[in-house]
Amino acid sequence: MLVHTFSRSSHLSVSREEAFQWHTREGAFERLLPPWMPTQILSRQGSIHNGDFVKLKSMLGIIPMEFHAQHQNYIENKQFEDIQIKGPFHFYKHTHKFEKIDETKSKMIDEIHYSLPFDFVSKFIGRSFVEEKLSRLFTYRHRTLKYDLFLHSKYSQKKLKILVTGASGLVGSALVPFLTSGGHTVLKLVRGNNSPLIPGYVGWDSEKNQFINANLLEGLDAVVHLAGENIAAQKWSDSRKKELIQSRVHFTSALCQELAKLNKIPATFISASGIGIFGSRDYDDILHEDSRLGEGFLAQLAKDWEQASRGAERAGMRVVNLRFGSILSLSGGMLKKLYTPYRLYLGGPFGSGRQMLPWISIMDVLGLILFSMANNKVTGAVNAVSPHTVTNEQFSEMLAQTLDRPNSLRIPELFVETLFGEMGKELLLGGQHAKPVKATKNGYDFLHSQLHDVFTYCLGI
Repeated sequence: MLVHTFSRSSHLSVSREEAFQWHTREGAFERLLPPWMPTQILSRQGSIHNGDFVKLKSMLGIIPMEFHAQHQNYIENKQFEDIQIKGPFHFYKHTHKFEKIDETKSKMIDEIHYSLPFDFVSKFIGRSFVEEKLSRLFTYRHRTLKYDLFLHSKYSQKKLKILVTGASGLVGSALVPFLTSGGHTVLKLVRGNNSPLIPGYVGWDSEKNQFINANLLEGLDAVVHLAGENIAAQKWSDSRKKELIQSRVHFTSALCQELAKLNKIPATFISASGIGIFGSRDYDDILHEDSRLGEGFLAQLAKDWEQASRGAERAGMRVVNLRFGSILSLSGGMLKKLYTPYRLYLGGPFGSGRQMLPWISIMDVLGLILFSMANNKVTGAVNAVSPHTVTNEQFSEMLAQTLDRPNSLRIPELFVETLFGEMGKELLLGGQHAKPVKATKNGYDFLHSQLHDVFTYCLGI
């Protein structure tokens, strides 16, 4: 049996103990799953102690693949291992090692020993393929770990009890494991009468517009309100517009009313909003939080959405409205939709390409949410966008360069308007040159301020 070794190490800005404990918490495993490799957890038992296991189902191209691993050789604050019980390798052992540098710094080493099913394949074909996949995977994992530990070391000194709405969406599905792996307690709001039977969930009765098991919310410190129908999922027909208004404006009003009835209201209410509140603006019209708001359906929707959260403010909560730009993640949103066309040499800017494209990395979305919970000085509207907004053409050019593809296919305005209607005109052909004035003024340092940085992170390059 021909056994190969792959290793990757990183220096971390936290103690060895904190780096190790992060791996023991709920959500840590989910945080390390790369978005280009959709993975379903079939079952799991325990955490990373001896005998604990996890069963996964993933895809290798179009081929479904199961991977069952069991943990062993656990030494607290020093190491743990997982070994393949069932999977594509003939043999696979992954050792996670933690070394102390000083009281506030540490080093983590991932060391993998593996062999492929056939020695001939392993020697002449398989190793380069496997090492390429492992390199991309662990590049992403180590960056994510370093970012998460850095953010929690700055903003998670106090452990909070947090309610998250929209937990299954693009932001929510990343936020929940991010918070729990940082030591916070998270409850997820779900619609349905069965939710009281599920640990960690709070039910919402959509007909009565009230919590089903409000007693679980006692001692709540903060609410992160992300629920709302996907704004770009389909064309904006009259019925679709009503769904968008209902899911954002009406639901937010009802949620704030119910939170105000708790015996002890949460201190902080953070609600999603959109940078589209400024409407479509010229590229030289630089926008900060107090700039004149815009016109159009998207702008009005965002204005009404933010106004609906005033109910929480009247009840005594500190309210923060995060006006998200285009959230960049390979798990969803713009980048996921553009990724395949660009890889197939079909990428290019929309319309003139001169429209400004305010964007933000998914990591900075998580960072700003945590920062907003920890910093009592942050209130009201916050432009959740990178400091360096680019034009649509610059965005397209950078994505093409990162993927080593041309940027020659321009999508005409007429085509966009015909295919997507009003939605395409506002989302794809409009733009806003927004700046995160309030976030930077209050001390938030962006992890990804440059477009190249977020592309390399999201793509594992």
